Amino acid sequence: MANTSDVEIKWGTHAAGEERPDWTTGETRTSMMLLISGRFLQRLPDREVELSRQGDYVMWGPGVVHAWRAIEDSVMLTVRWPSV
Repeated sequence: MANTSDVEIKWGTHAAGEERPDWTTGETRTSMMLLISGRFLQRLPDREVELSRQGDYVMWGPGVVHAWRAIEDSVMLTVRWPSV
């Protein structure tokens, strides 16, 4: 992970079936997740977004709860701003 006070960049690898089933809480940043490889499901309160093609991405703002599941082995790049 790399970060400054302005931005945080995280490289994540997730095995098929790995998940965060519970909603996150207390998030104060804007987030963007970009699929590098694999297949990944991002759950948001108003929608589910399946990332299936390299370069697919999803964004959400501060205060938005989220959960996720790796459908296949996946590599994700997450950018959050501002960093904490």
